[in-house]
Amino acid sequence: MNPSEASTTSQIERWASRQLADYDACQPGTMFADGVVLDMIQAYQIQLAVAKLRCGRGEQVVGYKVGCTSPKIRAQLGIDHCVTGRLYDSEQHTSGKELSRAKYANLAIEGELAVELSHKPTEPDFLEPGIPACVARVFPVIELHNYVMRGEQPSASELIAHNALHAGFVAGRGISPQAADGEPSLAILMNDQLLEECAGFPLIQTIHSSLKWLMETVRDRDDQLAAGQIVLTGSLPSLIPIYKDGHISVDAPPFGKVEVNLTT
Repeated sequence: MNPSEASTTSQIERWASRQLADYDACQPGTMFADGVVLDMIQAYQIQLAVAKLRCGRGEQVVGYKVGCTSPKIRAQLGIDHCVTGRLYDSEQHTSGKELSRAKYANLAIEGELAVELSHKPTEPDFLEPGIPACVARVFPVIELHNYVMRGEQPSASELIAHNALHAGFVAGRGISPQAADGEPSLAILMNDQLLEECAGFPLIQTIHSSLKWLMETVRDRDDQLAAGQIVLTGSLPSLIPIYKDGHISVDAPPFGKVEVNLTT
């Protein structure tokens, strides 16, 4: 390693330590308020360095999320391409959980479909349309976000360095793709009031396209997906800020339902 590489590595590690400390304090990304500007390579390096720090203290990476998959969310965040982040066992919750909004910074949620992998995805899994053969289970999730961007302008690099805003997820049980019957739909409700909904083939196409993109992306980073990992495949509805306590549910037939109770 030459001196410039050592300097760059040291800076990435310092930024990662600060990012994690801010995340733990529920004040994510203060370095961006101080004017730090990154390129996307640096942003993913920071995300990886934070993952190593979290695994070093006992957390485990259980999969990945794919973000910015829909025109609605790309417009909200000012991003024109997909991004990815890591999922941690410490932030995985079962349906019906009660969570405090105070543990999040400007909490926002997405309702979407997630998958559990049956094996490492390969190119042949994506030759046919529909849910890829590498999927063992499809299930609805409520993804939790720290909806905070501190830079002067929205940027993909800040989003990536924030682990794509990911702060956890609540998971339903789901079913195998073979057990699915009928046109899929997804409705997000708060206190039984409909917030957003979508239906039809785009839900399945998002699973297919997000998984294929993620497979290629992690491969280009000398990483790989594996059996048993969870992938959040991205939301078609908007990223929804949550300003009050209440009951959130995502009803996604035929893949099931997931719910969470949010308190102060």
